[in-house]
Amino acid sequence: MAEEKHQLTKKNEDFIFHFKKLLAQNSQLSAEQIEAATDEVTTKLLTAQGTGTTAAQLFGTPTQAVAQYLDPKKSNKKLHDYKFWQLALDTSMAILMLFAGVFGLTLFFSKQATGQGAGIVSLLLIAALGGSIYTAVVLKLTPNPKATQAEPKSRRWLYLGLALVAWIVGFIVLGLLPPVINPTLPPLAYLIVAVAAYGVFRWNRQQAGLQGGGFLAISQLSQQARLESSQAKK
Repeated sequence: MAEEKHQLTKKNEDFIFHFKKLLAQNSQLSAEQIEAATDEVTTKLLTAQGTGTTAAQLFGTPTQAVAQYLDPKKSNKKLHDYKFWQLALDTSMAILMLFAGVFGLTLFFSKQATGQGAGIVSLLLIAALGGSIYTAVVLKLTPNPKATQAEPKSRRWLYLGLALVAWIVGFIVLGLLPPVINPTLPPLAYLIVAVAAYGVFRWNRQQAGLQGGGFLAISQLSQQARLESSQAKK
């Protein structure tokens, strides 16, 4: 395995270095277990970098990768093991955090903040719609080892097309809601919404055991599922 490690990219070598260092700092694992875990992660990185998948997309941070080996109960959960609402809520809150934060900061530094930006109702519904649609599409397009047969490629493209249409139509319709039921809030209110969304975001990840290291946990889980599916076919 030592020779294979030299084939890793510089970033992946750095990831392995910190991963092994963090494992060694924990007395929960023996030297043999640390080597086995390091070899396993190295093999996965070697396979993933050939498809352009980064260590962050696959494992998150080295700390989160270590947590997977120290808490097997959580790390064993795959994409299709999570409930739909858990993944959709994670994605929706990520979208809401981003949009509310951007709107809040934009309005805060704008000289004419009144009437600018998205209304709060459309913002909440857009986040919920976007999170649900994105989650549904990723689940359909990602190989499921529990499925009796894989979805035909033609049907996958159909799902993607329908999701895109639903997102565009929903975005347009929600943007047309009248101000009387969709008021624009003061800048501070949007920032408070962003902070509240972050609180729900963190709570949901802890309750569900989502180990996503990036902005969208479902994207990382999908990358892992695709990698495992490609390895199983070899």
